[in-house]
Amino acid sequence: MIFDYEIQEQDVLTLLPNDRNKCAFITDMVVLQCIIVTIGSMTILYCVWSPDKTNIEYDKLFRVTYLFDFEACNYKVNRAKLVANLLISNETYGRDVLPIKWLPAVVTVSTRLSARTRKYIELSLAFHVIWSVLAIGFRIVTKNSTDLRTLKVTLIVFFYYCIFIICFDASMAVLYITHIKQSLTKGMILRNSGWSTEIKLQGSDDFAGWLPITASICWLRGFVFFFMNIYFCRIISIMRKKIKRREVRTKYPHARYLQIPEPQQVPSYGNKTLVFRYGERKPQIPRKNILI
Repeated sequence: MIFDYEIQEQDVLTLLPNDRNKCAFITDMVVLQCIIVTIGSMTILYCVWSPDKTNIEYDKLFRVTYLFDFEACNYKVNRAKLVANLLISNETYGRDVLPIKWLPAVVTVSTRLSARTRKYIELSLAFHVIWSVLAIGFRIVTKNSTDLRTLKVTLIVFFYYCIFIICFDASMAVLYITHIKQSLTKGMILRNSGWSTEIKLQGSDDFAGWLPITASICWLRGFVFFFMNIYFCRIISIMRKKIKRREVRTKYPHARYLQIPEPQQVPSYGNKTLVFRYGERKPQIPRKNILI
């Protein structure tokens, strides 16, 4: 018996309804993240986080360290006056006194983390705008996918760009953790930010390493969205594997359930049949009358 197999409507290579719903949820979450990042970036780029608008010490320190760049925002900060080197005579006038050794004045060099943060924010904003556009295209294609090649390309592009965003956020989080070595105390933060003449705080030797830790957590989106993005990549990877498996099953339908053919007897053609013996290369012609 021969089985005829025809591709039915449910065998069309496209996403299943459950996978379509997952793609819609992924798109909503990605667009939500992009909106939050855009709003937060705009507040920094348009100088909303002025330290004059708060009286909380840690909030003010966080603003002057990362959120508010006074040079880009045209904020006039009183510069610390340079300490002139004093030229002291080494004349001892015959007394048993060691002369004073001349040393240059110690000058604090500002690292300006807020200016660097502003550049990182501009870069992150550009990446998230691209991510939101890809998410919208991902939603449209997965909802109305009729071409298998377009669907596969869309899944691959969106999958690898999500991986890129995850790696970018993780690298920025590690970078901001390293800032803790120059932000251990409140006094170090004020000196490095250039606001030492503007802000006076109590307990300049208090620990302030929470600020770079908080900045690192913000780059990881509070860990919630970060691990959610990793889970989204896993879901997309599973969808791609499903399409590959269904593609193989459609290409080779019922290949493992074919009927075993019945043995058939080969008709004899007498002396015209060539017989090969195992291990021999020359054919042997069988003879009917052989005298022994």
